[in-house]
Amino acid sequence: MASAAEVKRRHESRLMKMRGVVGVGIGEKDGKEIIRIYVEKESPKILADLPQALDSVPVEIVVAGTFKAL
Repeated sequence: MASAAEVKRRHESRLMKMRGVVGVGIGEKDGKEIIRIYVEKESPKILADLPQALDSVPVEIVVAGTFKAL
């Protein structure tokens, strides 16, 4: 299985073009690497369009609001 970093690199540009997605990162859950997809708001349409896993790496959706560069 590919590392979460490799999977993120392969899919990040496509994910960032999706409506409502504001970021993509890597995290850990239950001792395993995951991909975190950060969304602006919790919307059934946005959530339905996002994957549950990418190349066998689990995905966690995080409602983060908008990001603003400082």
